[in-house]
Amino acid sequence: MRYTTLAHESSHEISILNSRFIASGREVVSVDEAEAFLKQIRSQWPDASHHCYAFRVAGPPVVDRFSDDGEPSGTAGKPILTVLEHKVYNAIVVVTRYFGGTKLGTGGLVKAYTQATQALLETAGLIEKEPCQSLVLHYPYHLSGNVAYQLAQMGITASLDYAEAITCQIDVPISLLEPLRERLSHPELKWQNPA
Repeated sequence: MRYTTLAHESSHEISILNSRFIASGREVVSVDEAEAFLKQIRSQWPDASHHCYAFRVAGPPVVDRFSDDGEPSGTAGKPILTVLEHKVYNAIVVVTRYFGGTKLGTGGLVKAYTQATQALLETAGLIEKEPCQSLVLHYPYHLSGNVAYQLAQMGITASLDYAEAITCQIDVPISLLEPLRERLSHPELKWQNPA
């Protein structure tokens, strides 16, 4: 399954009635990555009134999570998630708000968080991707030329470790897994999913 996500880590700021809404976002492939990005944004803007967010991770398992972070229920995190649901997977958006002294009301907040998220998506751009499977290959040195050739032919980059045998770490698009296994079918070549 191909999916659309943010092309670049980015941020975009809008101002509504003296409140600053700073939307930040990036591609994430796990809940841990999303939580790390949220922590990074909170430390970048420690004195902000709110850090509302939503993220979607394609999984497995699929995870959708959002938070209003003190804003009235349903006025911040859910609008951010709604924008993501219409456009992207494997992404997090955090909208940091500096309160400007004028209350926006629930409708105004929903509109502000929606606009900030949409502006961020335009700034970051969108890209279509295919999920990858991480694999580790172990093989003797005399197979190195063939393995390198086959990986290059399929556009797969590798991280190599040389010891008694070669250990090769790769990320393979799901659609290329079976073709790669067929090309690299050899009794001395061992396949392993990393822990």
